[in-house]
Amino acid sequence: ILHSVSYTLLCFLPVLLIPATCKLITVCIEDDNDLRVDCLIKARPNKIASYEFSWSSGTVESVINTNVSGSSPEARFRDKSTVEELEDGGYRMTLTGFTDTLPHNTTYMCKVTGASDDITVEKDKLIACSAVTFLIKSSFSWFISLLVFFFYQTHH
Repeated sequence: ILHSVSYTLLCFLPVLLIPATCKLITVCIEDDNDLRVDCLIKARPNKIASYEFSWSSGTVESVINTNVSGSSPEARFRDKSTVEELEDGGYRMTLTGFTDTLPHNTTYMCKVTGASDDITVEKDKLIACSAVTFLIKSSFSWFISLLVFFFYQTHH
């Protein structure tokens, strides 16, 4: 529940400050140097969930991991990636052994049962997953602090 509340706050809190588009995908580097892509698109109820993770650099899209019937990941990714379902909905893909060889500017894409999202990230601007986790966990306290600040400013 905290994850979904925090995600909602992360999604809408920037609107209070700066107009922004909310992304349902995050990309970060784990402590062991694996690439992690979280796709927060929730599967539709009562449907078998299908997912597909891919990336593109330029005009070439490469499938990294999928459970879509009739589709398969590129051979170089087959034993290097895993996907797990997230507790609050969505999927997490972890890719091992590609962090050092990532293209400079990469678009990461995820598709879950017909819905999709993408994000473009420069290699040297990838952040540590621990920073993402900290932001998600601390966003609720930041939101409360912001509300208190606005309440105080409007009533004094």
